[in-house]
Amino acid sequence: MMIKELVKRIVLGKRYSSETFTKYLRSRGVRIGEDVTFFVPSKITVDEIYPWMISIGNHVRITEGCKILSHDFAWSVPKTMGGAVLGASGRVEIGNNVFIGMNSIICRNVSIGENVIIGAGSVVTKDCQPNSVYVGNPARRISSIEDFINKRTALQNCEAVELVREYYHKYKQKPDKYAVGEYFMLFTNVDKCREFQSALDVCKNPEESIEYMRKHPAIYDSYDAFVEEALKE
Repeated sequence: MMIKELVKRIVLGKRYSSETFTKYLRSRGVRIGEDVTFFVPSKITVDEIYPWMISIGNHVRITEGCKILSHDFAWSVPKTMGGAVLGASGRVEIGNNVFIGMNSIICRNVSIGENVIIGAGSVVTKDCQPNSVYVGNPARRISSIEDFINKRTALQNCEAVELVREYYHKYKQKPDKYAVGEYFMLFTNVDKCREFQSALDVCKNPEESIEYMRKHPAIYDSYDAFVEEALKE
């Protein structure tokens, strides 16, 4: 291990990586399923006051700046006013296949169903039903996951073209195909899909992605054909 990486590991400790953070949280009593990723765990808060009140399902992505809370210290106000200690706690249940966008807050007494997207900066104060997209403060349902998928599918080519054009204008050269790798299904047929193995392996279901590509062939014959079309005036 390089010196720089060793120092980072020492400084960050349990928050060094998603794996070390997951192991630590499990040791504290948080229930965590398989294939869970904490992006930048040094900037994620998972409540350790009542960790046994938090459960996280399988295939969950929790991004930078998120906070998951199982308690509330607002009782300090009535305590100051009249001495009463009014404890506040509650379960947080995050289902399978959930994405929680950057800087979101998941409050106590909340259950998030499976196949849910929480948009960046959301404050989740109530239950989120399965197969849905939620955004805002407080978070509200804006669409079904099916509508989200249809919208994202329709925008793939437009966004990929814009990405290539902006790259070309900035750097005065065509981007390498891996620079726009998230859009590889637009210009890569199934027989060459292994060139993007890292993308196929996300969520640990590469064979499902390959089957999807068989049913939905690329709309361009090659990456070069895609770039040529993208850079047409």
